[in-house]
Amino acid sequence: MKIWKKKLQILPAILFFIVLGAVSMRNWYGREAERSGPSLPAGYTGAAVASQKNEAGKKKPAEADDAAETGGEAQKGQTVQTAAVTEDEKEAGKEQPAVQAAAPDKKDAAEEPQKVQERKEAENAATDREQNEKKTGKQPAADGGGKGGGKSSGDSVTYFTYEVQRGDTFWLIARKFGIPMAELLAVNKMTENTILYEGMTLTIPQHHIPKKSTPGPQYGELLDWWTEAQYLWPIGTDALVTDLATGKSFHVRRSYGANHADAEPLTTADSAVMKEIWGGWSWAARPVIVTVNGRKIAASSHAMPHSIETIADNDFDGHFCIHFLNSTRHSDNQMQADHQDTVRRAAGLM
Repeated sequence: MKIWKKKLQILPAILFFIVLGAVSMRNWYGREAERSGPSLPAGYTGAAVASQKNEAGKKKPAEADDAAETGGEAQKGQTVQTAAVTEDEKEAGKEQPAVQAAAPDKKDAAEEPQKVQERKEAENAATDREQNEKKTGKQPAADGGGKGGGKSSGDSVTYFTYEVQRGDTFWLIARKFGIPMAELLAVNKMTENTILYEGMTLTIPQHHIPKKSTPGPQYGELLDWWTEAQYLWPIGTDALVTDLATGKSFHVRRSYGANHADAEPLTTADSAVMKEIWGGWSWAARPVIVTVNGRKIAASSHAMPHSIETIADNDFDGHFCIHFLNSTRHSDNQMQADHQDTVRRAAGLM
């Protein structure tokens, strides 16, 4: 009996230690759970745990999300702008790699839209002409021209070599020698992605266009755009445009254009003369004579400023179009009937 009394006396102590141990174990497991993260249902793998942690790491406060989205949109804008400039630089845009990239300056930045536009037109010009020749059954001339009229009797092409200089690109070389970039590439059996290096030798075609007679001194020579006129008036060259009906003249520069000449008046005074001739800015086609380097060429012009420009402060926001025999629109590579009739009128044939 005494033994059982002793056992009952120590029972509370045993129960106390059991409860204390249980509480301690509970606290220990709680701390371990906090360290290892939330408990997962049975069947979850280590990969699922990692995924859940990654997703938790991606979560941000609402303010941070807004800031991140704004920053992302800004970065998108920068990327698009950079891509546009890159695309813009070839024969006017995605420019071919230069032998050595020149340091950019304000002048080069202003010319980028011109390079982009011209590159696109020049790249498409050869393909467009081939498609048209397939339709008409006419074969392209050996010198790369000939959409409509073909090469005239007496026209000739000679060739000389040019050594590539530091900073050269196909666009700059083609412009320097007054030929389309597509023709320069074709003659040398190259593509716009061909790498130029200093000292490389290129073959340059030189077109010789004989002078043609006209019905009278007030008229211009009727010259095919693809094989004749574009070589007499290369990109970057200034010319005098004379309205056949009024005799009034203004100075312009051929800024770009592959299927016809895209031109801009040189000064505000030249823009004022244009506006006076047409009675305001107008899409109406008028017969004009383009005089360049002593040659008078029959042409047709409107007077509506549109699209990109290279000359500022001339009171003319954009450029205008001058068409020649067999030249076409840039949009669909088709001849425009009113311009072709007006060209013939400027040549004294209508």
